[in-house]
Amino acid sequence: MKEIAQQVIVATLARCAEQGLLPALEGSVPVEAPKNPAHGDWSSNVAMMLAKPAGKPPRAIAQLLLDNLVDPQNAVLKAEIAGPGFLNLWIRPRVWFEGLEAVLEQGTKYGESSVGAGEKVMVEYVSANPTGPMHVGHGRGAVVGDAIAALLKAAGWDVTREYYVNDAGGQVKQLGRALWVRYREQCGIPVPEPELPRPPEDPKTPDEKRLKKEWDEARAKILPYPGEYLIDVAKSFKEQHGEKWIDATPDVQESLFTDFAMEKMLEVIKGDLAALNIHFDSWFRERTLHEQKAIDQAVATLTAKGDMYRGILPPPKDAAHAEDYEPREQLLFKATAFGDDQDRPLQKSDGSYTYFAADIAYHKNKLDRGFGWLIDVWGADHGGYVKRVKAAVKSLTGRDALDVVLVQMVNLVKGGQPFKMSKRAGTFVTLRDVVEEAGKDATRVMFLMKRADAQLEFDLDLVKKQTLENPVFYVQYGHARCANIFKRAKEAGFERPAFDVELLERKLTHPDELDLVKRVLSFPSLVESAARAREPHRVVFYVQETSAAFQSFYTKGKKQPELRVIRPDEPELTRARLLLTASLQTVFANALGLLGVSAPEWMEVPKDLE
Repeated sequence: MKEIAQQVIVATLARCAEQGLLPALEGSVPVEAPKNPAHGDWSSNVAMMLAKPAGKPPRAIAQLLLDNLVDPQNAVLKAEIAGPGFLNLWIRPRVWFEGLEAVLEQGTKYGESSVGAGEKVMVEYVSANPTGPMHVGHGRGAVVGDAIAALLKAAGWDVTREYYVNDAGGQVKQLGRALWVRYREQCGIPVPEPELPRPPEDPKTPDEKRLKKEWDEARAKILPYPGEYLIDVAKSFKEQHGEKWIDATPDVQESLFTDFAMEKMLEVIKGDLAALNIHFDSWFRERTLHEQKAIDQAVATLTAKGDMYRGILPPPKDAAHAEDYEPREQLLFKATAFGDDQDRPLQKSDGSYTYFAADIAYHKNKLDRGFGWLIDVWGADHGGYVKRVKAAVKSLTGRDALDVVLVQMVNLVKGGQPFKMSKRAGTFVTLRDVVEEAGKDATRVMFLMKRADAQLEFDLDLVKKQTLENPVFYVQYGHARCANIFKRAKEAGFERPAFDVELLERKLTHPDELDLVKRVLSFPSLVESAARAREPHRVVFYVQETSAAFQSFYTKGKKQPELRVIRPDEPELTRARLLLTASLQTVFANALGLLGVSAPEWMEVPKDLE
């Protein structure tokens, strides 16, 4: 439908240019659906764009377009000028009804497009350190990244989903030490206690809180990861190795124990993600970069481009970091030349590379694999890291080839109170806890309910309610309603009808019916815009709003028999409404597929709808 409106305006502009009435427009013709339906089906501000080159007021240009409108398909019912010069178009109902044929013919493919033109894009998300189970924050990033990848694929990009395994830093070495401590515990050697007085579990006074903090810090040095999940790993390690490594040296702890723990944790992480139906095309290990000298190569590439130098960074403006400042000469990347706030060091005082250097090498590796567009989905706490990585990618490519989507944390609530941390994890609520509590579908929908960069409150009680209060309800109920209608239609002797535009135009005359048709046909445009903006929450909104509109129409039929979908006394009207129902069921199923959510055939009717 949008293309039809664009074709009308493009053809009209061409006629005006041929007649010397207006200059040719450079670039694409903007056409959008107005927020207010009273302003038409489609609106364009092309007259305002042409005002300066044409030397005419926008409304005068809009009048020229209106007077010379080219409409070869006879698609336009009405055209008007509004405001400072908007050209608003209303499309004939028959054209809308004709559009439903594509919906029913394309089925599961409806909504897909080729706007991405097969460009290779890498979506990297989650990428949590393999030091424990996934927590709820990782879960939101996982679902957002997965939905972005699905949208891009539907819009025609060649998408690869990747998990970056951080297996070369200090945190995974600490994991090895923690496993060794737990392993010794399995061999009969208790976990050592800090040589400090044990503080109360629930400290109240300032002194008690200080003692608790000191005790926790001392405990963390002994057992960096206190969660009980490592006990199972320790049992498995002992089964394989017996008590051979009770007195393992730090080197063995950092190698044998670290590798064993990391592989077990990756198995846990993959299971946590699978519980949300999230799977990756590739798992890239940071270790690979070190083994292949990729960081040296990345630094050499930036040096060859003239984007590296040795110098002394100015002291930080942030007083909180002033005491860590070292006025020493070091290897610096010219990040400020590519939009960052300051140049960035790539080597530490001991000569080893910074984490940023490894990150540059990893992004270079992605580019070397042929990906023209990179998307990283990070937690909001990494917001300060965005500019430097984008600067590095711009240095490597000469363009803005990296987009970063920041995902805010989730506030979990149950029984009106914050959901408590998991004993198994030790310090946080695990993703598996949430999925087991709320279910896969509800968890995915809730994580996508808002923009990724907006705070999200997840009420575990609310998502299980069978009422209209449940924000997840309308996301799935529309599809279930459609399936139930076809079940009852079959019982009444009606099969799924063949497409018949004459029937639709003749029988679907209620404004709500045409509104639903327009909603169905806006789906491809929605998918494209959501993919370009990397905003899967738009799909959630679309499904909720379309489902609510359908439910409203359906509910009217309870009081107004003439609006009922199944009318045995009106077989033609029933067939027309079943065609509309079939198209709605198609978009509901396809939208739910993009969200990674199941499309139920039946759902219990909420109490507020009985």
